[in-house]
Amino acid sequence: MHARMTRYEGGGPDEIEANLQAKKGVLPTEFGQTEGMKGAFFLVDRQSGKVVVISLWQDEEALLASENWARRVREKVTRPGETVAVERYEVALLSVEQAGEVG
Repeated sequence: MHARMTRYEGGGPDEIEANLQAKKGVLPTEFGQTEGMKGAFFLVDRQSGKVVVISLWQDEEALLASENWARRVREKVTRPGETVAVERYEVALLSVEQAGEVG
């Protein structure tokens, strides 16, 4: 399993809800929406306005196959004044309680 972590910074804390909803409206949040995607986490720091999106992918091939699509989506959801940083990782351990959708 592989992960893409996208960090959006520069949106103000007072804009966090609108910013988060704009990203949720475009990014895939349901299984099966994007081939090879196994899940997504949206993390927020309400004090700074930072949003981190972590997407999980079946394997490195699926992650790499989604790169062009992911770039287009980032361009669409990045709001004025935000900066974006992207990092990719192999998932060494994944252990979560089955909680269903939160938020």
